[in-house]
Amino acid sequence: MKIQKFLNLLISQGVKTKDGTKHIKLYYNGKQSTLPRHPSKEIPKRLVEKIKKQLGL
Repeated sequence: MKIQKFLNLLISQGVKTKDGTKHIKLYYNGKQSTLPRHPSKEIPKRLVEKIKKQLGL
């Protein structure tokens, strides 16, 4: 899955974003995580699961 597609999926689930310098900060129900800023690259499945766990999704 591409990073941009994953980001769009998170936004559709109510995750708020804030642009950082090298990462995109993700906020959901008082929890925070980060996503690398490389929209056209593939995101590893382990990272997808880790971000979901950190945000409580």
